[in-house]
Amino acid sequence: MNDFVVTISDEKRTVTVLNEDTVEFDGNKHPVKLSKINNHVYLLKIGNKVYEITTDKLDKDKFGFLINGHYFETTVRTKLSEKAAEYLKNKRLESHQDNISAPMPGLLLKLMKKVGDKVEQGESVAVLEAMKMENDLRSPASGIIKEILVAEGASVEKNQVIINIE
Repeated sequence: MNDFVVTISDEKRTVTVLNEDTVEFDGNKHPVKLSKINNHVYLLKIGNKVYEITTDKLDKDKFGFLINGHYFETTVRTKLSEKAAEYLKNKRLESHQDNISAPMPGLLLKLMKKVGDKVEQGESVAVLEAMKMENDLRSPASGIIKEILVAEGASVEKNQVIINIE
């Protein structure tokens, strides 16, 4: 028995694969038959209805589906990986970082943003040269650049704050 959490448009549903011929969702058991046409196209029979499904893996656990002419994206995770993802999301919200610090001593080569610019979590904001390598510094949070404390071309020490995000 395998339990999966399927998320479509922020709505989560649990799908349990009971065996190769039966799945359970919304508290109901459904007979299924899945036939692979090629690496991306399947025929899925649920009860008496047949669906042609074209799939594409977009990310680690994100998929795009075209089912009978309707496209949607979904996230599919095991129950355990869903709990881990929720935990990490909540942890990130609790420890909202609002600055970018140098992970090691080096030279600040380039700033990609200026004060007042909007920045998204994970977006590249600066390049730090350390030990003859360029290191991409990414934003730990979404927000607006409140302050830039180090100019391009300046040396920085480990853990020195470079940018404040509001």
